[in-house]
Amino acid sequence: MAFPSRPALPGGERRRPGRVRRWAIPALGAVTPVALIVVNIAVFIVKHLAAFRWSIAILAFVSGMMLNSWIGLKIYRLFQQRYREHALVSDVNQDVVLIGGMAVIIAVSFVTALFCYLGLANEASLPNAMTFLTGIFAIAVPFAFQFLFQRLLGGGRKAKGAGLPANPFPTGSALPPPPPPTMGPATERGLERHR
Repeated sequence: MAFPSRPALPGGERRRPGRVRRWAIPALGAVTPVALIVVNIAVFIVKHLAAFRWSIAILAFVSGMMLNSWIGLKIYRLFQQRYREHALVSDVNQDVVLIGGMAVIIAVSFVTALFCYLGLANEASLPNAMTFLTGIFAIAVPFAFQFLFQRLLGGGRKAKGAGLPANPFPTGSALPPPPPPTMGPATERGLERHR
């Protein structure tokens, strides 16, 4: 006589390794090759620093133009929101504001590129603390401005429709109601005969 078999007890669920644990060993294995590549690139740049000075200075000017234009535009929008009646916000003065703003942006970008060029003048003085501190500051500036503008100007989905005009047709239809049908001359004659 056979005894009824007991149902198997549910075992503990096996934990799947997290994404960090799965990629930890490959990432550690890639540290040394990446470090070797970085060292080779750094040595190559130092040996050809005279050629790279111009490239880095030009890139600094272009990126400075883009970043400073973005900052200037955001500052102008913030100024428009806070001081709507100011003379600089009016349509008459927008050309003057644009020309003056672009002159300031070009001057600041040129000074930034010049400092980059002069800072790479002597490879014996590299690396230095000033280069690292300036680089960290330059990386932090756009993120700080983005955070600041998002808090002051407002961002996200709620602010997208804030400046739109009210719907002229509040009944829910996107189109105006159709006009009443008009009767042609033949229809009017038929109605007169029936009368």
